[in-house]
Amino acid sequence: MSSLHRLYNRRCIQLAGKSWRFLFISLIFAGFFACANSDDFANPLDSGNLRTSGAPLGLTLSPGDQQVRISWVNTGQSGIKAYKIYRRSTSNSEEPYVLIASVDASESEYVDTQNIENDRKDANGDVLAYEYRISYVDLDGVETPDPMNPPSTTEEPFRLWQTATVTPSIAPPAPVVTLGELTDLSVEILWEGYEFPEDFVLFRVYSALDNDGNKPLNFSLVTELTSDTLLTSNALSYRDIRFQKDGTTKVYKVVAVDEFDVEGIGTIRATSPNIPPVPPNNFTVIYTRVSLFNNKYNVDLSWDANKEIDLDGYQIYTKDAEENLLIRPKAHRNETSITILGEDPNIVDQVLVEKPYFITAYDNTRTEDGKRDESEMKPAEQLNTIF
Repeated sequence: MSSLHRLYNRRCIQLAGKSWRFLFISLIFAGFFACANSDDFANPLDSGNLRTSGAPLGLTLSPGDQQVRISWVNTGQSGIKAYKIYRRSTSNSEEPYVLIASVDASESEYVDTQNIENDRKDANGDVLAYEYRISYVDLDGVETPDPMNPPSTTEEPFRLWQTATVTPSIAPPAPVVTLGELTDLSVEILWEGYEFPEDFVLFRVYSALDNDGNKPLNFSLVTELTSDTLLTSNALSYRDIRFQKDGTTKVYKVVAVDEFDVEGIGTIRATSPNIPPVPPNNFTVIYTRVSLFNNKYNVDLSWDANKEIDLDGYQIYTKDAEENLLIRPKAHRNETSITILGEDPNIVDQVLVEKPYFITAYDNTRTEDGKRDESEMKPAEQLNTIF
């Protein structure tokens, strides 16, 4: 039995969602805001602010092995002396919040390791979590929100002290990510041979444009691969076809997630290769005599449009009787036909012969030597003759 099948068998009973109560609260909150005055939202650190009750913004929890990293947005606002962090267990909804730490106003995170247990579940197998909230203390010693008189969801006007929940766990093994096949405007990443932990749930794949370290990377989720998906595809890989041009570098994070939402993260950089477009299909030529009094003719060329996103245009060529390559007009990327007027035939063994025509497609990226990145030349299929 493969590791993916064993994984599937372990995951037949999925965990219930953990965030239903936050959705319920958000709906109530949103309905109330529609009727509230904008003045009630002016200062997020004001205890009267309906959105925050004055609690610092951006409360984020990052679980680990018997620890939780708590972080928040520190605006650097003057008048703040300290931040206080409170915790309780969701195993008992009546359990009070307990102060676990007080940190200086310059801080924006705290790592909680106090009596933290991994992989907590109740007797029914439901996941148990630790719930956190934070406050700030001003220079006069006033704490906001007031833990002795906290905002209540049963009072009006409705206010909420933001909380966040998490269940610590040993992080899954970090995927070892490698590069697979690189094709035009396409990159494949692989993490084959992954050893699935017992509590594995899914992989998340994120990507961000590499900005050479000038700014923080802006990662976005591009796909999720669940146990069921992996069992069907039997492939630990992701192909990114969202490139707009050659030579673009992205950073990828492949994140293994367990049932407690703890993450093991593998990263890799990949650059879309500088590969030219393919030649257009169905390239044809029709010759039309201009006059009975000379040998000049017009050329009607047509082809199917290319599909490459970074396509810049098409280049037409012909050859003289000595097989020298001659440049003819270019066509815009949106064009699929072109007419060349007043061409002269080639003379081969004293016989008039229509010139052959060729086409290339080129993209918007230059090669390393600065030349246009063109496809191979494709000869036109001659649909008629005039000599």
